[in-house]
Amino acid sequence: MRKGISLIAIIGFFGLGFLQVQHLRSQSEEEPASSTKKPVVIWKGEVTGIYKNRASIKVKIYRNQKISKLAKEELEALFAERKEYPVFQKETHIQLGTFVWNEILWEEVRPKNGKETIYEITLRGFYGRDPNLGKGMPDISVDCYIASVVSKDFYIEPGSFFKGRSTPKKNQVIHPTDKKEMVLVPRGLFLYGQGTDPSLDSFNPYFMQLKLSTIPELRAYYIDKYEVTNQEYARFLEKTNSPRPSHWKDGKYPEGEEDHPVHSLTYREVESYATWVGKRVPTEWEWEKAAKGSGVIAYTNRDETVSYEIQSQKYPFGDEFDPMLCNTKESKIGKTVSIYELPEEGASPYGAIGMCGNVSEWTSSTYETYPGHFLRSFSFGKQFRVVRGGSFADNAKQATVYARNYGGIPNLREDRRAGFRLVWDLSE
Repeated sequence: MRKGISLIAIIGFFGLGFLQVQHLRSQSEEEPASSTKKPVVIWKGEVTGIYKNRASIKVKIYRNQKISKLAKEELEALFAERKEYPVFQKETHIQLGTFVWNEILWEEVRPKNGKETIYEITLRGFYGRDPNLGKGMPDISVDCYIASVVSKDFYIEPGSFFKGRSTPKKNQVIHPTDKKEMVLVPRGLFLYGQGTDPSLDSFNPYFMQLKLSTIPELRAYYIDKYEVTNQEYARFLEKTNSPRPSHWKDGKYPEGEEDHPVHSLTYREVESYATWVGKRVPTEWEWEKAAKGSGVIAYTNRDETVSYEIQSQKYPFGDEFDPMLCNTKESKIGKTVSIYELPEEGASPYGAIGMCGNVSEWTSSTYETYPGHFLRSFSFGKQFRVVRGGSFADNAKQATVYARNYGGIPNLREDRRAGFRLVWDLSE
């Protein structure tokens, strides 16, 4: 019988380094995303104890990770498949050596809520420095971390629209200019906002009284699977000889944060990037649909009338907040994380990742009240643009798929308010 498993594995000496992601994703600065393989993190962990010729590594397999869905016999088979792993340093991501385990111990733990089984796994083994890495290598310490990473193949999809473009599957494409993965949001009806709290600017007066005239239909479009990163934005600045953001020390983003989402940009800076790359800034409804799905299903009754079923949700991954799937205050990280560290279990219904927390994102919509809503606010006005998604500094409520914020004070050229992802229109 299969059981959902939250797993804490204590793995002796050193294990598979999360930096393997960096090696799988090794790309030139000229073509930062041109590889035909992409990394998928299965699990990761950190070194927690060091002993003479031995050490221990704690690997937390959270319920949102793929491995947590495996039964115990499947976990045993997974750990038995491989016994030798590389070890990496946390801050620099430098490979330090390898670890080979030769003993495994299992312990079953019952949590207080009694809802699911937790397994503690201890792997015992030995660490050896890799002779191919040269001399002068720093000693292993608790500053190291590990992860299990697999690569995902991309395929060439024929056709005039996709000709020469790599795509991992039918509903994803690689943009020809910035080489970013983009996911398809198909044409269809869209139920925006929420229908329970009229005091909020996200209130949709027609939310519970649906009819065709109150539900907009959005055209199909592609949206970036991930937010634009520091490295990708730096490439744009170099290509266009544009000024660096003022908060980049010496004109450079923080070391080791090339894959973190770029943040604190003005709306005009985002517009410039969009123009250069041949995309556009999404409207707030396009952003929201990409984050939560259409929110509504229309079906025809036997008498040929049309009825609607609401299927809206609070977060990209569902109604229940999970701090492991959304980098907000509740996650207690306190800063941005790499877009590739965000679990795929936190993806939106269309496959977009990072639409909850990490960094807020600009949209092209002006900040005004929704149709039919009579809320008054001094902040409403065409000089402001809506900001969506919340950030690592916001709480869960501010990171819902329908939460609205805004930027543009004193103007859209000076307010360093958010990061961004873009959309790409397609012919239908």
